Amino acid sequence: MKNALAQPQRESCGPSTQKEDSTNAGRLVRTSFMSIVIVAVCLLVRPAAASLDNPVTRPFSVIEGHLTIVVNPVTGAYHFTDWGWATHTGLYTNSGSGVLDLATGEFLSGSGVVIAADGDTIDWIVGTTPNTVVDISGTGRFQGITGGFAVNVTSETLLSNNPDGTLTLAITYNGSGTLTY
Repeated sequence: MKNALAQPQRESCGPSTQKEDSTNAGRLVRTSFMSIVIVAVCLLVRPAAASLDNPVTRPFSVIEGHLTIVVNPVTGAYHFTDWGWATHTGLYTNSGSGVLDLATGEFLSGSGVVIAADGDTIDWIVGTTPNTVVDISGTGRFQGITGGFAVNVTSETLLSNNPDGTLTLAITYNGSGTLTY
């Protein structure tokens, strides 16, 4: 009577079988794939982490901005919505409020939030020099941001004289400066 457990195991000293080749190829593919994923993660995470520890100053440009602003012609108080295209943010939206100098049309005070194309935000205030924007904080890759830019108004168009006495204007602009993050 032969016992199946007592049978000697076959040892492979010669060429591998097709099944062994297939198993080894699968292991190689899995190992190679995991190595590529690990390298990619290391390459992507390192710059993000380094940016928080070692902020870099970068040139910044608003290529084109489109502001719809409602102004009280008695007090200079305003609120607005805005959209445009800029370096580092891509297509953005922006909203805020503040006070205009009615004699010159310059932005004297104000604050707002820019939302970049990827959802990261930049909080800003109007700078001490009229028509300048100073970045004070942010989220995502803009966490810890500083910098700002000078605004250059390229056109102003009165859209409406509202029943409540306010004026609605369309303003286009561009600008340049630096961001550090």
